[in-house]
Amino acid sequence: MDGAKAVTMNDLEYAKNRIMMGRERKSAVISDECKKLTAYHEGGHALVAIHTEGTHPVHKATIVPRGMALGMVAQLPEKDETSVSRKQMLASLDVCMVGRVAEELIFWDSEVTSGASSDLQQATALARAMVTKYGMSKQVGHVSYNYEDDGKNVSTETRLIEQEVKNFLEKAYNNALLEHATILTKHNKELHALANALLEHETLTGAQIKNILAQVNNKQQ
Repeated sequence: MDGAKAVTMNDLEYAKNRIMMGRERKSAVISDECKKLTAYHEGGHALVAIHTEGTHPVHKATIVPRGMALGMVAQLPEKDETSVSRKQMLASLDVCMVGRVAEELIFWDSEVTSGASSDLQQATALARAMVTKYGMSKQVGHVSYNYEDDGKNVSTETRLIEQEVKNFLEKAYNNALLEHATILTKHNKELHALANALLEHETLTGAQIKNILAQVNNKQQ
């Protein structure tokens, strides 16, 4: 934008990506092995998001480090949302968990990394909101708690809240491990194609991802 007389679509896209995904860490030195693992991790997120009912469309996938994350898949709703359904939230939890499952499928349990930390943080925040703000836990009830997990106030209620948060997360991981791992296995050629494309281009738009998957499926017919 320096010296430009008008704002272009590229400028707007750059700004949107920076807000949604964080600042690029172009100076980060990432090994080829780490890039490959990240590509499968993010490819797994994207693939399951595409094949899971209730999720938002994939807007972009990248293995360029942004913020504290080594990669990211951004999803956007097709229209403005004033509320989010329980079904959508549960689907989001599943998608958060599937990145690590993709690592386990391709590289085995012993090679899983800390790359899922941001996924776990995002999933935990959502699960806690479902329990304390949205009244979506039958055990806790239809109430809203002004609750912060700072460890200072431990009570029967906070223990119940944390147990329900854990239950949501464990169910999401089990779904990812049992149901969505089936998606990754069934569509393994798509997963490999997405990972290879991310390794080559580093960032893919939603349209590019759809084209890659279509090409794989056309070859299989």
